[in-house]
Amino acid sequence: MIEHVFGRVAELTRDRESVLEEQLRVLVDELVLELSDQYADHRAAPAEPLLPGAAELERLLVEGGGLLDRAVAADRLAARAAADRAEALAGFARSRPVSMDRPDTEVGAAAAQSRAARPAALTAVSEWAVDEVAVALSLTSAAASELLADSVLLVERLPATLAALRAGRISWRHARVMTDVVARLPEALRPVAEERLLARVDGKTHSQLRVAARRVVQRLDAAALLARAAQAVRERRVTVYPGEDGMATLSAVLPVPVARAVQDALRQYADAAASDGDERTTAQRMVDCLVDLVLRPGEHGMPPVQARLTLVAAVETLLGSDEPGEVDGNVVPAEMVRQLAIALGLLPADGTAEARSDVDRVVHGEPADPGTVEAVAALLRSRTVAGSSLGHRPHVALVDELSGQLVALTDATGLRHGGALGPPGDSPGYRPGRELDRFVRLRDRRCRFPGCRARATRCDLDHRIPWPRGSTSSDNLCCLCRHHHRLSHQAPGWRLRGLADGGLQWTTPGGIVATTHPPRFGADDDLPRDGDGPPDRPPADVVVDEPPPF
Repeated sequence: MIEHVFGRVAELTRDRESVLEEQLRVLVDELVLELSDQYADHRAAPAEPLLPGAAELERLLVEGGGLLDRAVAADRLAARAAADRAEALAGFARSRPVSMDRPDTEVGAAAAQSRAARPAALTAVSEWAVDEVAVALSLTSAAASELLADSVLLVERLPATLAALRAGRISWRHARVMTDVVARLPEALRPVAEERLLARVDGKTHSQLRVAARRVVQRLDAAALLARAAQAVRERRVTVYPGEDGMATLSAVLPVPVARAVQDALRQYADAAASDGDERTTAQRMVDCLVDLVLRPGEHGMPPVQARLTLVAAVETLLGSDEPGEVDGNVVPAEMVRQLAIALGLLPADGTAEARSDVDRVVHGEPADPGTVEAVAALLRSRTVAGSSLGHRPHVALVDELSGQLVALTDATGLRHGGALGPPGDSPGYRPGRELDRFVRLRDRRCRFPGCRARATRCDLDHRIPWPRGSTSSDNLCCLCRHHHRLSHQAPGWRLRGLADGGLQWTTPGGIVATTHPPRFGADDDLPRDGDGPPDRPPADVVVDEPPPF
């Protein structure tokens, strides 16, 4: 079905307009286009009248755009109302001081365990305040506690975030990201983090903001984060949560490299278990493989697989800077990156190699506490690399810290032996070679549609300029998840344009324009840094690609 649809669109359109969009455009321009098997070169020619529903489609597109504008206005009003609610609840919390409660020494006072379980933001608030909020707003105790704590943090620690919420620039979900991630910073660092994040918050989803906030916090407070990371690894655990209809959720808290390795291994097992007539989804097969591996380790008959991980780090991080790294798209502390690199043999463990002498010349700031570093290193080595969690050393992506650009993709052996560093060369045919495929997916890291978090490993590779007119190269390929790949070809009213600096410009039927770029490693968002792209070159229309494979 997809081959047919994409092939037909390639015949009917000059660029990434859907069939119906093309007909609307023809109506507006008073052009005609003959749609026949004998005429598919996009030249105008006499034709039969176009679809009678085209005018109705145009009306629906315009009407829908107006309704969406109303939704945007209502969303901004909701943000202002959320700011009012936060200020009111923070004031309410101040009117219920902890002095209203019984002292710890009196009979009937809250138990020490109960006090310790309360959110830190509510330690100065009466234990009964949460119950008042729960009754007044018809919330559970847990939801009321969370709302009250977030309101206190927002008003007392994050004034710039509160102002952005009141202005309608961010939603309550964005504000909650800031209270979750940024509010924990020391008082002197919080305004710095707020300024950096709020300067580029427009157009970000709350998920994108969370990733950016984690990176900013790790960069600003690396030493404290390292101590928290060591404690967090010690608290790894497996938990079962009861669900509905006889189901339950099995949850494992693991270090990021281990969790990603487990997920990748399960997906490979699931792919290997697929067979003709098997109606199970990939997710269902992953669960079944997990059960077989744990409960029937000697009976499942599945061949072993090797987990595949990608470690993304600035060269300066490997040399000792506080710039965080990534493991399969997840932000991890700089020290965890270095200890993983040591465990993989990429860096000397004793710190006496010649490379270590370079650190003194390029790294600024105090080194992390040796005891804490060793604690994290020991915990990582014990299960992450030495055992079965990683079947082989990950590929390593090298990134320039100043430009944020991916400059090379190699492996441990190539890095040590001084192999050539740079983007892979062009592939001669339609399909990208293995190294080029890996490089493009690592560069894009996500689907290139605005706000989409689909991982590049599950995306299609799309030629921006169709092959063979456009080359199969890193500059001409981008990642789109299957849904947004289909949207770019089929959805009425949508337009997609390629920009000279590598960006993709998306225009909705209502006229909203959003531009995406490959995420710059080390930046707080996915926008290009000033001066990255040549502004004097006009954007080129992105035209329809060939049929799958993409």
